[in-house]
Amino acid sequence: MQPFEPQAADQDKRSLKPSLADNRMRRLATGMLVAMLVVLVLANVFLSAHPSIGYLRAFAEAAVVGALADWFAVTALFRQPLGLPIPHTAIVPRNKERIGASLGRFVELNFASPEVVSAKLAGVDLSGNLARWLSAPERTEVFADRVIRLIPQLLDSVEDHHVRRFVSDSLSKRAQHFDLGPLLGEVIAMLTAEKRHQVLLDRLLQEADEYVTANEQRIRERVRENTAWFWQRLSMDDKVADSVVAVLREVVAEIGREPEHPLRLRLDAAIEKLVSELASSPEYRQQIAVHTRKLLDHPALREFAAGLWRDIRGSLREDIGSADSAIKAWLREATQSATRALLREEELRWRLNEWIHDVVVEAVQSHQRDVGLLIADTVRNWDTETVTRRIEQQVGEDLQYIRINGTLIGGLVGLTIYIVSRAFG
Repeated sequence: MQPFEPQAADQDKRSLKPSLADNRMRRLATGMLVAMLVVLVLANVFLSAHPSIGYLRAFAEAAVVGALADWFAVTALFRQPLGLPIPHTAIVPRNKERIGASLGRFVELNFASPEVVSAKLAGVDLSGNLARWLSAPERTEVFADRVIRLIPQLLDSVEDHHVRRFVSDSLSKRAQHFDLGPLLGEVIAMLTAEKRHQVLLDRLLQEADEYVTANEQRIRERVRENTAWFWQRLSMDDKVADSVVAVLREVVAEIGREPEHPLRLRLDAAIEKLVSELASSPEYRQQIAVHTRKLLDHPALREFAAGLWRDIRGSLREDIGSADSAIKAWLREATQSATRALLREEELRWRLNEWIHDVVVEAVQSHQRDVGLLIADTVRNWDTETVTRRIEQQVGEDLQYIRINGTLIGGLVGLTIYIVSRAFG
């Protein structure tokens, strides 16, 4: 993996240069060190000129020691002082990975823990706050506009060949595992419950009676065509036709009158047997499975599904591009309706808040370790020099104050020791 620099460094390398305040404080700290060295040299030269020079030398001597010590400490954080390979120097560059791991672990335990997130979410009316924000019509309009603008991006992200592959894979899986037999049995059982099929039979009988009445002449002609000429000469064909029509009407009427007619009973038994065999017969189920797989595997069905997606996508694009978009109007109305419901129903808000709380906490719990690893990996992949300069830039001014304070405190401590030694020496 190639070294990764922080985004800010990629955007502007000049931002890694020390700030004016940092440069000013660095010059001040270094200037104080040089000044104390000059004072120390002059104090040693003129030590015998006046007794008070000893106090000045003691202050300058200790100040130089303190300034050098703090300069070494500050410099050792980021690099080797004077380029010397002194152990335990260049602490930040040498321990970049450990710093990243520690930072990731710190965030993981103290910020990305389920307990912390749960405590932050407790008592916060997230759904109520959102509803109150959306209650203003202009905000609802803005929300709908932003959602609408996302739809083309979502559509563009879905390629036709991806849809075709998804449909193909889905249909193949369905064809392998879809057992249509029991489902057909349940559907037939539901449709025929409480003798509903007998109502259909009654309707068919009524249609049959009306058909016989409407086609009586045609029936007579067919009977005449199939009657020998001898019987036609005796006008027996008309009598036979009358008998056929009468028998047909009588049979239809008889079936319609009698609830326990043998034909009705046979129909009940046939349906009951069909439902049972669809649910339990391996032969029936195998035949249905074969035909189902053939149907779902048919290229025409797959192409139809892919074409349906293209039509849906085209319709969506056309609608959201129009001034009077039906989708936008529906989205606006749905948002307003949901907002009113949330503001009106406290229990609904409470349930939604609980759901949001559970989802967020569960997500944090599932990815808590990932947060720490992400931070550790990101810091590890950063460019070492850039990270060092970035940290030094952020705390450099304070570090120069440490050098200044070290110079002053060191001088005061040295002066105090000199005074005490003179007093009790």
